[in-house]
Amino acid sequence: MLLAVDVGNTQIAVGLFDGSELKAHWRIATRSDQTGDELAVVFSELLGLSGLGFREIREMVVASVVPSLTSSIIEMADKVIGARPMVVGPGIKTGIPILYDNPHEVGADRIVNAVSGFQKYGGPLIIVDFGTATTFNLISEDGRFLGGAIAPQMELAASALAQRAAQLYEVELRCPESVIGKTTDDNIRSGFVLGFLDLVSGLIRRFRAEYAQDLKVIVTGGRGEFFAKHIKEISVYDPHLTLQGLRIAWELRRKL
Repeated sequence: MLLAVDVGNTQIAVGLFDGSELKAHWRIATRSDQTGDELAVVFSELLGLSGLGFREIREMVVASVVPSLTSSIIEMADKVIGARPMVVGPGIKTGIPILYDNPHEVGADRIVNAVSGFQKYGGPLIIVDFGTATTFNLISEDGRFLGGAIAPQMELAASALAQRAAQLYEVELRCPESVIGKTTDDNIRSGFVLGFLDLVSGLIRRFRAEYAQDLKVIVTGGRGEFFAKHIKEISVYDPHLTLQGLRIAWELRRKL
């Protein structure tokens, strides 16, 4: 089996593949100071939830935006499966040319999302990933990564405001019934929830105006389902796009 690991700044997503089938998946909090031994214990417990162990794992593929954890995961893989994992990043051939001024600036998660999105849905498309940051990734009709945009995450932006404004505080971010808030809670919801809905839909419209009106819009990440429900421009919500992209990138590498 293949273990796919997507290391984000806030969470680590883990997927277990048997061929192309995602047999199990988990999410754990990111701790940048974890050692390879600590990760081995955590991953062993996750596999145990499905009645499995490291003995069933033959290969591992990793995308990471946390360099300290990349090293720890490589250390863990060397110990528990006896093989160095494939680490996705610029320089790894994925079939997706990166037309960026400096391709090494593109996060590994954005690369595997592009791989997965183009193979599953074709181009042109925009992939919006609601992670620690909200990333917009533009893929051409012939599968080139053209660039995109980066915006804040809604919850992090609201948390930052609460920390800096003495009379404001964090509230549950759900869609208000009206933009005209009558309480502080609803004022915050109007500004952040409706504001971020307009941010996302507005950027999608700008991408379509500048590049192509027929852009498919695929969203993934923690808040992806919420935004997909409220923005008509969104075509598909795909919660496992990144994990599937890791599997696809690993399969492509094996064929080279």
